[in-house]
Amino acid sequence: MSFSTSRLWGRSGVRWVTAAALTGLVGFSACGGSGKGSTEDDSGGAGNAGAAGVAGTSGSAGTSGSAGSDGGIVPPPFNPEAARRGFSLFYKERVNRAVLAYNRFGMFGDSVFATTLGRAAVARNGNDYEVIAGPADNNLIGTSIFGVYHAYRIFRTRELALTLIRMFEGLVFFEEVTGHPGLTSREVLPGWTRVMDGIGNTVTRTRAGSPVTHPSPPSAALEAEILSTFYSGVRFTYRENPEDYFFNYLPGADVVDYSITHAHSELPAYLRVSDCCSSFMRTPDGRKWGGAFWGNHNSRDNFPDLALGIIAALGASEDADADADVRDAATRALVAGRSMGDLIQQSGGNIMTVDEHNPYDTLVVSGEVRPHGVPENENLGALAACPDVFLAAAVSTDGYSLTSPGLPMPGTVEQVLSGLLGGAAGCPIPQPRLCMGLDDAYCGFGWSNFEEVRVFGTPIFEFIDGLEADTPGTAETLFGSFQNDYDDIVEAMVSLVHYARAKNDDALRTEAQTALGHMSRVMRLFADGLYSTTKPDRQASQRYEAAVFDSLGGLPVDDADLQDFTPEEERIARIEDLLQLADTQPASLLTDQQILDRVEQGLVDLGAHASGRSTIIRDRYRAAFGMEPPVRRAGMGYEARRAGGPWVAVETPRHTGIGGLALLQAIAICNTSPTVLDCTWAALGCERPDLDSSGAVDATDQTAFDAAFEAGKSCDENNAWCDGADLDRSGALDSDDSAFMAAAQGCFY
Repeated sequence: MSFSTSRLWGRSGVRWVTAAALTGLVGFSACGGSGKGSTEDDSGGAGNAGAAGVAGTSGSAGTSGSAGSDGGIVPPPFNPEAARRGFSLFYKERVNRAVLAYNRFGMFGDSVFATTLGRAAVARNGNDYEVIAGPADNNLIGTSIFGVYHAYRIFRTRELALTLIRMFEGLVFFEEVTGHPGLTSREVLPGWTRVMDGIGNTVTRTRAGSPVTHPSPPSAALEAEILSTFYSGVRFTYRENPEDYFFNYLPGADVVDYSITHAHSELPAYLRVSDCCSSFMRTPDGRKWGGAFWGNHNSRDNFPDLALGIIAALGASEDADADADVRDAATRALVAGRSMGDLIQQSGGNIMTVDEHNPYDTLVVSGEVRPHGVPENENLGALAACPDVFLAAAVSTDGYSLTSPGLPMPGTVEQVLSGLLGGAAGCPIPQPRLCMGLDDAYCGFGWSNFEEVRVFGTPIFEFIDGLEADTPGTAETLFGSFQNDYDDIVEAMVSLVHYARAKNDDALRTEAQTALGHMSRVMRLFADGLYSTTKPDRQASQRYEAAVFDSLGGLPVDDADLQDFTPEEERIARIEDLLQLADTQPASLLTDQQILDRVEQGLVDLGAHASGRSTIIRDRYRAAFGMEPPVRRAGMGYEARRAGGPWVAVETPRHTGIGGLALLQAIAICNTSPTVLDCTWAALGCERPDLDSSGAVDATDQTAFDAAFEAGKSCDENNAWCDGADLDRSGALDSDDSAFMAAAQGCFY
């Protein structure tokens, strides 16, 4: 990235700054992110607000409850407004709908094990559905597990138990699929086509039309229960073999990416997911999961999300109230997660992978050399923030506590900052760089005094304000990449709070909460500095995430930043709406000229990348295809070819794309900050206030409630709880019952 002028003028106190020096700041980005929609730079999108807690119940907006005279914990005072929010978002029947939709459209792998992918394509014809899984190289795997675990703690339904089992078993598959113990991935698929037939009550798996021998056969009883619970009356065909859909579906569905990237097959070793960032490595035949596919070059920015799932497994494995099969699956997932943490520890704080340039048995640091063959200036898998370093230790077998010794941080972010931060003194970087405490940030500064970091001698946020005053948008150009990844680092500290809770380590929990408060403050300072002038919506989004992180950590929040949880409402509504998906129709066909124009524009849109990546990609395309794209019209359909291959008929797409599904991300707040979000009424569900049993709560139910309501009247089973008006079964009619009925208006089941 470069600037159109050779230097920028700052306000008083901000020096003349050369474009070359400022460009160095862009190197903050670690490329990637937990579940963010990836770009060609893999820099991600708005991020996720989905860290979640594991154990314990926080008190009023930042307290964990106070000690009572009997030595127990006094719960925080009940907040009807928090209960209204909780019911509106997460009433029991709505959660069941969302979980049903998510099992059908958001989870991939097998009947009993499944992981999350952030992108899919769905076709429907009556009760028959076809779902194409991915590719999507940043996925909210652990965050989804956390949300479902907290929902399960609240509702204890079998639907949530089965979903959690699938997710925990998916974490086991995630760790097993590569054949390298402890290796992590961006995305994992078994390499088969799976049919969940809830009409004929069968499950089949095929590869190239032939039945597959399952490497790890699931429990027949669990498979039957999952089939009947989530697929009754429908048939879902999941295409989970990239070798199939890359060359049959993608040519017509995504003519640009297919032509420039996917048509250049490197099978049997790998398929190109994206030229910048990741490939689908094929697990070699002869290994347990031979023929499966997994995304390499996993990012340190994805790691905090993955750790959330491991910490959820820690909590569920010791949850005495959980179903036995949930605890069993959680225990297996915890073993897999600790194996991942152990490999990172054994590798000096580096996330390892198999790359495109070495034998399959050779492990290298993720992102050291990318798919296009050019080395990165900053290894993608090298942990580059102390919260990530501590979190990796926490999920390992040895765990983490405040008495743990200093841990190595191999990432190079501080090298990028050297000479830019800290004024004339430069950026002090001791070698080896060790993370010594939870307040350890960058260049000798802590999260508690991060605003004292200096850029060219000026405090960082003053520097940002000066840039924005003179040239709005410039600060985002410089620091937006860092801010985009920073939320993942804050999420890592949230995870440490809940790791400490799960381990009953009060000292670690207290210090992690303190550090989290400092880090979320910095997150808000960046949001205000970078976006208040040019992107107020982005500013609000970042402040919302910071407020969610604080709520998940049991810290005080500014209620205005929560926006009445509108972002969470939009997320769960999107998932629910999938159950109403209409039949899909074939897409309109492109002409050969349209295909050529789109592909040529795609080559132009690669821009000019400093590493030479863009030139490499263009040269590869021209050498393989010249001026004739590898997709063309053939009558009422398409033909396509791979580099060096013949023309073959391919599919005419009839699918609609879905993605970015975030399941129950905020529900953990009901367990961590119940005066912010309370699921007490949500757990009772919509059926309770549906006094006329119509399947929905409306004005008729309100009328019946008003007729039965008599303030202070005693209620019990003998008077049918005051004809149902004692909604919370407290034994008396009061304002909470009225508020509950008002909150329930519009719910249905």
